[in-house]
Order: sequence, then structure tokens, then C-alpha cells
Amino acid sequence: MVAVRRPTRNGNTAAARQRATTRTVPTEGRWARSRGLNYVLPAVALFFLFVLYPVLWLVWTSLGTHDAATVGHSLFGNYLAVLEDSVFWIAARDMAYWAVLTIGIQTVLGGVLAYLIETYTRRTRVVFRTVFFLPVVTSVSVIAVVWQQIYAPSYGPLQNLLGYVGIHYNGNLLGNPTTAIFACIVVNIWEFTGFSMLLYMVGLYNVPRELLDAAKMDGASGWRLARHVLAPLLSNVTKSLVLLGIIGTLQTFPLVYLLTNGGPDNASQIFGTYIFTKAFVENEPGYGAALSFITLLIAMIATVIQLRVFGSRVGIGGRRE
Repeated sequence: MVAVRRPTRNGNTAAARQRATTRTVPTEGRWARSRGLNYVLPAVALFFLFVLYPVLWLVWTSLGTHDAATVGHSLFGNYLAVLEDSVFWIAARDMAYWAVLTIGIQTVLGGVLAYLIETYTRRTRVVFRTVFFLPVVTSVSVIAVVWQQIYAPSYGPLQNLLGYVGIHYNGNLLGNPTTAIFACIVVNIWEFTGFSMLLYMVGLYNVPRELLDAAKMDGASGWRLARHVLAPLLSNVTKSLVLLGIIGTLQTFPLVYLLTNGGPDNASQIFGTYIFTKAFVENEPGYGAALSFITLLIAMIATVIQLRVFGSRVGIGGRRE
């Protein structure tokens, strides 16, 4: 006969604990994974709701809705009509003007102002910072009204100022097809130069004091210090301003809409105002959707180029001790 040993009480307890552990570990693992997914779920839902769904709706509308100007065309009739539209190419030209002039001038002026204020002012530093940054936080509606009065052809302050220096010009800068887009660019530069100045001030604050002292001991000062020492150290700030400037250019709409509404004769038309005109004023949603998707493609191409040129890590450096 074979003796059968009954498990002891302690043995039963140990086996029960082992079975309980075996049952609870997978449950806890699944609960931890589901908890992690719950943290990600709101961001994913917002992405689908506010990014992916609008893009898919945009593509569907641009391909499936044919307006009066594109009736009888192929599936890509709206896109072919956009490429054949002379106003679209005027808007593309104006966007190129906007990007090159605003980004370049704002970057240079912002850096110069930051250097002058941080270097040559003490008691009035806060005043200068406030004065130059005030347009950034001012309503664009107020800015448009003020500059329309400044540009007024017969009584505006600009006309009076030009008269003092012997220049007599009675034309309407916002009403002239040759000067309208450049008049809008001047307003945009005036509005956002303070933002560039602020970023450069933060960059100057993060420059190590030891490097500046060593450069001054080597004889660097004034223009040489700014060009050969500060400019390379602030290159990350410059890259950030270029990235933000391109994004801001593609998002430009309210300033031009309030100043000229894309006129006169579409001379100051940009992508934002032209999309609004086609989709909501002229009631051509398919054409407006095609314009919007082309703008999105341009933004994606510009983003890829920026990442290839500047890299994915752009910042303003570490804090100065």
C-alpha cells in the first residue's frame, strides 16, 4: 500500500497564497495598463476631434463638393481650379513677401532692441520693455483702426511726418495695389517686434557671465561683441523665432482682413483671407476646402524643411548663474 500524506495546515495556507498571487498579478497588470491608457485617452480623443476629423472632412469636402466654377470637372477639379487661379498665385506671392520680410526684420529689430535695452539702460529698462512689448498684447482690432488712421491719405500722422522732411505723398498706402501688402507687413512688424525682443532678452539672460567677461577682456565690445559672441550664443533663439514666424505667417488672417480685406483688386490677398472669401462670402465650400488643404500641405512641407535644417531640438539655452 502507498501511504497518502495529507497536506498540513501550513501547507494549505502556502498553496492558497500562491494561487491567490497567481490570480492577482495578471489582474493588477491589466489594471495598470488600462490606467495608462486612460491617461492617454483624452489627448487621443482631442487629436481625433480637433485635428484628424477636420482634415478628413476637409479632404472629403474638397473632393466631393463641386462649386459652380468646377462643375463637370474630375475628382480633383477643385484642386485644378485652384492651381489655375491667378488670385491664388497672388496670395502665394504675398505670403512669400510676408514670411521673408516679417521674419527677417522682426528678428533683427528684436535682437537690436534687446541688446540696447539690456546693455545701456538701468532705471528705464522696465519702461522700454513695456513700451515695445505693448503692441503684442493689444487687440488686433484696435491696431487695425489706429493704423488705418495713421495711413490716412490726407490727414494721417504719417503724411504730416513725411511733410516735415520734405516728402509730399497724398496716396493711400492701403488703397494702392502696389503698396497695400507692404503697408500691412509694416503693421505686423510693429506689432510683433516686441515678442522677438522678449525672447532675445531671455536669451541674453541665459548667456553665461563668464563668457562675456572673457570676451571683453580679449577686446570684444560693441558690434564685435554682438556679432562674434552674442549672435552665435543666441542662435537657438533665432531658430525659434524663424519657426514661430513661419507658423504665424500661415496663420495670418485678422490683421489683413481688418486693414484691406485682401484688396484692392486682390493685391493684398493671403491664404487666410482668400479661403474665407471663397468658402463663406462667395459660398464655394469645395473650392475653399481645396485652398485650405493646399495651405496645410505647404505647412507640412515647411515643417519638414525646418526640422531638416534646424533639427528637432530648438530652445533658448540654459540659465545663467
